[in-house]
Amino acid sequence: MVDGMDGERGAVTAGGRGYYLTKAAVFLEQALIQLALKMLHEKGYSPLYVPFFMRKEVMQEVAQLAQFDEELYKVVGKGDKVGEDEKYLIATSEQPIAAFHRDEWLSPEALPIRYAGISTCFRQEVGSHGRDTRGIFRVHQFEKIEQFCLTSPHDNKSWEMFEEMLNNAEDFCKVLSIPYRVVSIVSGALNHAAAKKYDIEAWFPGSGAFRELVSCSNCLDYQARRLLVRYGQTKKMNAQVEFVHMLNATMCATTRVICAILENFQTETGVQVPDVLKPFMPEVYRDEIPFVKPAPIDEAELNTVCSVLCFQCTLRNPEVGKENRWTSHHCVPYDCSCLET
Repeated sequence: MVDGMDGERGAVTAGGRGYYLTKAAVFLEQALIQLALKMLHEKGYSPLYVPFFMRKEVMQEVAQLAQFDEELYKVVGKGDKVGEDEKYLIATSEQPIAAFHRDEWLSPEALPIRYAGISTCFRQEVGSHGRDTRGIFRVHQFEKIEQFCLTSPHDNKSWEMFEEMLNNAEDFCKVLSIPYRVVSIVSGALNHAAAKKYDIEAWFPGSGAFRELVSCSNCLDYQARRLLVRYGQTKKMNAQVEFVHMLNATMCATTRVICAILENFQTETGVQVPDVLKPFMPEVYRDEIPFVKPAPIDEAELNTVCSVLCFQCTLRNPEVGKENRWTSHHCVPYDCSCLET
């Protein structure tokens, strides 16, 4: 294991899924944030550091009903009346950025508008009880860089932007050398806001599966209608009001990308730092984050996971599963012969 996360003390302080990032992981997270911002800034995205909570009436215009039950944290202040100071912590910077131009008219000349949202995100994860309880892949609090764009409703401008935003997220995975695939989400699994959605899933060798890193959605004018973000200078006489199109896409959810790096860049002595992150890392961690202790995995779990993950090795050598050593809570074999082919 690398010395980068303390989940035991985090759980004592914050409850289930609580954690402290420590030492190398802190620098790794900040490096990912800086890289994501740099890449988006170079492509014309304007950084936007957003509020971490929103008034209830505004949150109702940007969030789905299910999110209030399963995702959002309520914060109640000391207003004079019950509910007067009721707010909600944001689950993503998409929510406050969508409200940034609330009740405004946006001229055709001002579009498209590209934002790079920076925020801590807070999620209850009610629907994920019992899933990913170890590690930092699925947590209640994490940092995220989000792409958010507003476009004209005409000439397929939002669909062109949709491809641009997806390409940005793919480029981020490519420069980090994280293996990934793009998945088109079936219409039955879309929420009410999204007209189309792609996920980018990274390969996690520890579980032998692809897992979501990025979500990219074109919401057309669904959000803009609720927020009254209108297209044009003002309403023309007898003309129908038009609304801008809004799109969102993850650039980097730091805890999940850290997990992907830890699983895909292991050596016998530690975790190699991707070349593109090295300029942002202190010298002691610039090339490799060293292992400091064995992973806390019991022998029964070790044998079970080995038999699944090392199937190809087992075909060549039935004894190889017994010889693997696991180096993180994600169960990645750093000396498995699968990694040599």
